Amino acid sequence: MPFLLLSCSKDKGQEVFVLNGTWELECVVYPDGETYQYNQDDLTLLRIYDDSCYYECRILVAPSGKLAVPGIREHYTLIDHGKNNYLYLQEDNNFPLTVVNDSTIVIQEVGRKYTWKVCTTYSDEAVAEITNIVRNDVNDGSRAPHRYVFSYAESHLKSVNHTLVYTLIFIGVAFMMFLNYVYFLYRNKKRVENELKLIEQERQSLPEPVRMAMNSVEDDFHQSEFYLSLRKKISRGERLNKDDWNGIEEHFKRVYPRFNSTLLTLRNMSEIEMQVCQLLKLNVSPSDIATVLCKDKSSISSIRSRLYSKVFDKKGSSKDWDEFIYSL
Repeated sequence: MPFLLLSCSKDKGQEVFVLNGTWELECVVYPDGETYQYNQDDLTLLRIYDDSCYYECRILVAPSGKLAVPGIREHYTLIDHGKNNYLYLQEDNNFPLTVVNDSTIVIQEVGRKYTWKVCTTYSDEAVAEITNIVRNDVNDGSRAPHRYVFSYAESHLKSVNHTLVYTLIFIGVAFMMFLNYVYFLYRNKKRVENELKLIEQERQSLPEPVRMAMNSVEDDFHQSEFYLSLRKKISRGERLNKDDWNGIEEHFKRVYPRFNSTLLTLRNMSEIEMQVCQLLKLNVSPSDIATVLCKDKSSISSIRSRLYSKVFDKKGSSKDWDEFIYSL
């Protein structure tokens, strides 16, 4: 039977009501006034209206998931009587239908009033599956109704499980990366501690002749033309140029041959950090270092204290770092 909407009303401008979509039975009012609330947590009666047919199905909630129990599939026709009143033709029967609002209708059948509400609980995928279950069910009514498990629910569960697995994998990888990082910090700390011990041991074990020879080289450097010229430039507050820094590098290789390599073994340093350390080794005051490098005195102090904390893994003052530099 094809879909048909006939109008017996002369009202103009009234929107035509279309009984399409998914509806769930909310309640049934009996002739004696007793009301039965139908939609419960574990049982729902659905009707899916599609063109001129509707598909009825009960939805049961079981421990294994939601079950679809297919009901009837029938054709219907609506005849408009005006003022939201319709005649609902179903096979050989006809029932009054009242449109309460866009989401509620009331159908009167044999003295009982069935209130149906628009149902938005189910996705389009679920609605399509319910429709196919009712359409393809071969039960002729002589046996107990079949029960079908929603495959869309299974796919949703699989999706949730996949998401959980991916989340656990991500957490596991992140945790392993965190452990590797902690282990890296531990190994680096032990390496620095060993390097500091080695530096102290070498300094303590230097033979006196070697110590005197190193001091003599340092004294000669402090009397050299390069050093004296450099100190004058610094005292005038002039910024050191590229040639000055190249000269410092060359003289450090001769006077303090292990200075740069020792610092880089303890920590990767930026250019400005290495320059601060070299100027400290040349007995340049922190205030003059700030002037030469065009930095605030507080910035130079922060660099020194930060280097001490990073290398020794404990808080220390800028002067603590200075003492360490002088000892190298």
